[in-house]
Amino acid sequence: MKSIKKNTLIIRTIESGTIREDYAVAASVHLTLVYFVSGSGGEINLTPRVHLVGDGSSATVLGLVKGTKSASIQIHTLQHHKAPNTTSNLLIKSVLSDKSECKYDGGIRVDASAQKTDAYQRNENLLLDEHTKAVSSPALEILANDVRCTHGAVVKTLDENELWYLSTRGIDRGVSRSMIAEGFLLSAFSQIADGDERRQVEERMPFTV
Repeated sequence: MKSIKKNTLIIRTIESGTIREDYAVAASVHLTLVYFVSGSGGEINLTPRVHLVGDGSSATVLGLVKGTKSASIQIHTLQHHKAPNTTSNLLIKSVLSDKSECKYDGGIRVDASAQKTDAYQRNENLLLDEHTKAVSSPALEILANDVRCTHGAVVKTLDENELWYLSTRGIDRGVSRSMIAEGFLLSAFSQIADGDERRQVEERMPFTV
């Protein structure tokens, strides 16, 4: 487990393999953790676990996922609140095409000692082709009684009205698909409050859609 003792931005690019990472965030420290996941075949299994162990610690976790061809992507997250007054905000967004699939399961665990926890978890998926698949399975384990924990999941396809609108502006269907998919993913950056961190993440995005 890696100990985070000062405000930290971590950006990881994942293209294959099985990856498990654990982070322990100290008191009054914020961790921004960003994953760019790109699969074009084979399997990716990613398990990031964030443990908020100090009073007032916080974390923002973002995952931007691009699946093409026959990629099989599995993402398992844990937001573990061990201390009081802790905050976590997690957003995983995927754009899937061809026959790719993304399976997400995310847990929020709040210990009895973690009063005043504020935890949010959301998974959004955009399916570009009919043979793609997205599955989302959230889970909450709350042992404290003064907390706010919410989660949500969305699986959607391309909006034909948006495609039609872009076609009336002279943009062909292929370009329109890419524009909509890129906008869908890039909207995740608004979750990063620090402007310098947000710019760093935008500059290091390794793929287009």
